[in-house]
Amino acid sequence: MSKRFIHVTALILVLMTVFSIPAAAAAASFPSPAQPQSDAYIAGYYATVNSYSKGTVTVTYSTTGTSPMDSIGATSIVVYKWNSTQPVGSLSSSYTASMLGHDRVLYGNSYTFTVTPGEKYYAYVYCYAAKDGGSSTRAYRTPYVTAKK
Repeated sequence: MSKRFIHVTALILVLMTVFSIPAAAAAASFPSPAQPQSDAYIAGYYATVNSYSKGTVTVTYSTTGTSPMDSIGATSIVVYKWNSTQPVGSLSSSYTASMLGHDRVLYGNSYTFTVTPGEKYYAYVYCYAAKDGGSSTRAYRTPYVTAKK
């Protein structure tokens, strides 16, 4: 083999390695949106916020366990105005027993909050599942919705 061929081949291999490192690092840093974000307790979770009547928003959520759970549902719901970090409403499973189901694989519910008509709102729902002393909580941020006028 000629010296020139070896140098060109080595340069190509070095360049391929250098340019593949950022792509591999980026792929490892960002989870694919198609992959379910499941764990040992929560197989899936979802929440949404809608406005069905004047001056209200309704937050609906669903949590699916990997098997029948001792407790499953949501531990808290916090509603925010789109341009504020101060909550305009919240619920906690400590005070609202219907936020959690027991001995079920799937549980969900809906709660309505009074808000200012015409303003945009979103919610954080903290989905939860527990079994045999272990548990998992996942936060879900809903898209914005404009409260009906």
